[in-house]
Amino acid sequence: MTSVGQNIQGQWSLDSHARSHQRQCYTVILVVIVVPALCIFGGQAGLLRLVFPLLSIASGGFILWRSKPLYVGFVFWLWFLTPFLGRMADFQGGWTPTTAVELAPYLAASLSGIPLLFNPGRLATRDSLPYICALVGILYGTIFGLTYLPLFNVMRALINWFVPVVFGLFVYEYREHYAQFRRVIESSFLYGTLLLGAYGIYQFFVLPDWDRMWMLNVQMNSFGEIAPMQIRTFSTMNAPTIFGATMACGLLVLFNLKRKLRMLAAAAGFVGLILTLSRASWISLAAGFLYLMFRLETRARFRLVLAAAACMAVLIGFAQIPSIKEVVAERVQTFMQPGQDASFSARVEGHEQALRTLAQEPWGEGVGSTDTLHNTEGDDAIIGPHDSTLLEILYSLGWIGTFIYALGLGLLCVQLIRKGATDPLGLSAQAVLIGFLAQALLNSIFLGVLGFMVWTFAAMSLSALEPVEGTEYCVARETEIEAGFAHA
Repeated sequence: MTSVGQNIQGQWSLDSHARSHQRQCYTVILVVIVVPALCIFGGQAGLLRLVFPLLSIASGGFILWRSKPLYVGFVFWLWFLTPFLGRMADFQGGWTPTTAVELAPYLAASLSGIPLLFNPGRLATRDSLPYICALVGILYGTIFGLTYLPLFNVMRALINWFVPVVFGLFVYEYREHYAQFRRVIESSFLYGTLLLGAYGIYQFFVLPDWDRMWMLNVQMNSFGEIAPMQIRTFSTMNAPTIFGATMACGLLVLFNLKRKLRMLAAAAGFVGLILTLSRASWISLAAGFLYLMFRLETRARFRLVLAAAACMAVLIGFAQIPSIKEVVAERVQTFMQPGQDASFSARVEGHEQALRTLAQEPWGEGVGSTDTLHNTEGDDAIIGPHDSTLLEILYSLGWIGTFIYALGLGLLCVQLIRKGATDPLGLSAQAVLIGFLAQALLNSIFLGVLGFMVWTFAAMSLSALEPVEGTEYCVARETEIEAGFAHA
């Protein structure tokens, strides 16, 4: 009896400790919300260029120290909302081509490498090989790029390549928290899809001044006309394709969720996705949907069909608005006659020309080369530096680096195929990966926010295939990371 009582008392003490840490994290998150809100409503959003990156890295470090699951959710929300804060800073503080505000998610996500540094032995395992191979391939491209490309360009590109892989490795290495990671990611996409989708719809019909000013300055013809009901909506993010890919991820998660708000969130996200006019994201959603239909049980498959039907009903309602009906119908028509589509022709021609060049450059051009040597102006009608995963990876990593990176991806696929996940988020994560693979020739899916989604959902897919380790191990790892931060 004494032993049982001591165990109960110890568990209660542990739970109390965890609740205290959780309250501290929520307080920090509240500060991160309130400070930008005060700056914006006070007309001083320009201050966010300095304040927000510092606030994000300080808050991210504290939250990582206290609660890894809440840290994961915090980083997701930074990816969702930071571009909007950057536009508000430009709107109130004056336009600048580059803004430090958008460093916030990269800085916060890069903190995930700290606990990995204090436990290097765990990285030398077969399970971590996909991520290690990807990092080695990136290292090869970085070394090659540093030999002749501007340092700033290489470092900027390196962050885009490096941070998503490290964050995904962090999620996988701490897979004993999978259940908490799952709840946090599901909640992030539930509310994120609702918020971003609703703002995307509002943006399409109203086009707020801060979004209009930003579009006028970046001058990207791929955004459509700078007028209400004529733009390709991008919501709180910086491009229609990025917003569309995020909504496709959100919908694939929501389709397999049982939360009350899921139908409303899915409707908002689906309409927002359609208004991006991003065919790559439409293809991504369709591929992921078909995968779920194939993998789910009969009852879950029926719920998925109902959710899809509800989304289509909402879309049909919005399609009664002539401006929406016209732009969507025109975009859908390009699927029927791809040969007459200028964008399709430019992609085919661009791939052919680039592959001829790359055949003569087996070593590649190094990380940072796509923006340095192959950048395009906003109104160019040719394939851009980030319009193809194949070209991006071959230019940046060369054939050798690409082989090493692809070896990691192959090992990842083997691990996923060998084991069958039945966990809802695990299946949704695999559907997301299938969806991204389907748009690999239309977008660069391993960099920035898209790369973050790919490597994080890959980690969640792998984690869903493995048993969750015991509480004692979790406590030991928490103690280990606290000691690491104290030492740092």
